[in-house]
Amino acid sequence: MLVITSLGVASIIIAIYVSSSMAMNKAVSSKLVNSILYLGSMSFFAGLVWTALGLYEVLDVIQRMGEVSQSALAGGLKAACISTIWGLFLFFIAYVCWYLLRLKRID
Repeated sequence: MLVITSLGVASIIIAIYVSSSMAMNKAVSSKLVNSILYLGSMSFFAGLVWTALGLYEVLDVIQRMGEVSQSALAGGLKAACISTIWGLFLFFIAYVCWYLLRLKRID
């Protein structure tokens, strides 16, 4: 989760920097604006990787235990999906920031 959060926070920090630079009428490169979207999407994809690792661990425990109750299985699957939800949330924030800054840059 630290990697996911770091990527998402980095994209938000860059968005704040770009926004403040635009407010002071400084030139901002398109690569810097696009890095917001890139880092946000990387947080989402990192969340997918962590979900796959979490599902692997859940299935490994099930294999070792033999039989597992449905509530234990649901709890494990729910815990494995948290990283994807968090990565998607950070990606959404980064996407909105990127889109608004891109519109502001065009004007």
